Amino acid sequence: DPRLPFQLTVLLLSAFSVPALLADTLPLLIAFGLVMNLLCGIISGSYLYLLSVRGKEENLSRIFGGGYALATVAVGLLSLPGSGMLLRGRTALIPVLSLSALTLFLSGRSGLFPSGETTPTPEEASSSGSAAGSRSVSASRTGGKADQMALAFFAVVLLSTVKNLGFNFPSADIQAGLIPELSRLPYALGLIAAGIIHDRSRKSGMLCTVAALIIPFLMLGLTAEPLPSTVFWGLDYLFFAFFSVFRAVLFLDIARHVRRPALAPLGLLAGRLGDAAGSGLGLALAGHRAVLILLAAALFFPTVWLVYRLYQKMYEPETVREKSEQEVFETFCLQHDFSGRERDVFRQLLSGRTNGEIAEALFITENTVKYHVRNLLQKTGCKNRTELQRQYTAALYPDMDTDIIRPFSAG
Repeated sequence: DPRLPFQLTVLLLSAFSVPALLADTLPLLIAFGLVMNLLCGIISGSYLYLLSVRGKEENLSRIFGGGYALATVAVGLLSLPGSGMLLRGRTALIPVLSLSALTLFLSGRSGLFPSGETTPTPEEASSSGSAAGSRSVSASRTGGKADQMALAFFAVVLLSTVKNLGFNFPSADIQAGLIPELSRLPYALGLIAAGIIHDRSRKSGMLCTVAALIIPFLMLGLTAEPLPSTVFWGLDYLFFAFFSVFRAVLFLDIARHVRRPALAPLGLLAGRLGDAAGSGLGLALAGHRAVLILLAAALFFPTVWLVYRLYQKMYEPETVREKSEQEVFETFCLQHDFSGRERDVFRQLLSGRTNGEIAEALFITENTVKYHVRNLLQKTGCKNRTELQRQYTAALYPDMDTDIIRPFSAG
């Protein structure tokens, strides 16, 4: 039962939360906190895995952003009794254990967990409306290639690093007069907005994500202006939500289109690595603010370029009109000096017809067909029909895996 690992993790989280909330020494608190963070990571990864399997592409971002927003608001409500501070000690046990019990109940009744279903194919996932072309990952471009996976992973790590460096800018001093828990409100609103915008257009979502990196630089000149600084402080958290949705949805898209749901949590992993790197650099350069700002500025430009390249490879429609199949067919024939009759036989051959069927269609004998096929193989340097089809397929679809081909029509 695929529910059991998830439910076991929730039970372990509940069990470790008791000593963590009651711990009265720093070493115990750190130890139990590390275990709980690990378990939370497993639960988050399971959620992203399920979303990649069960979610529909037209509302994938809204589901993630909306769920994240609800969790953010819930944490904020739990902090109200503590005047903005999260509950601690015995008073926190009741809501924590109650939420764990509710999670276990819903996981057993919701029907979210797959029972033998397979991940939707790229064609199924991308048939969700007229806007799908602007949202969907190109299956032929993604293709499970390691270089594109590495590009996406590194882009998220770098984005997270630069964003966390921004939280250490001198402009962070404006938060001294604000209630930190109030940041949950613009963040939750941003998550909902980010989900809607990402579903409508991945390009718009990416642009808002890049905007999240610019705001800390804009805030540098407003440290002496309380009202504008407060506004930018709220905008910073609002746009940070686009960043949170982007890094999750990016790998959800990849996981769905290469039909490997286990890749979905990689966005969360890459983001956390970048968070750690940015926070660590911020602490190390706390006494050297000028160096901190220069480092963030230096990383900003390659980050924007990397995100742009990522969008080009995964989402951007072709800006140049692709050659039609007929154009490729004519070019292929010219390159190999096919005669008029050889072209006719080649066209029939690509449709998967036998020698007898080709002879009947062209009103020639089978021996004549065999003669032309031998000429076609000789001129293209191919050993058999399958190899000839693969060579033509490579010319027609340069990014396609030609090891798996099926007969097709040549126009």
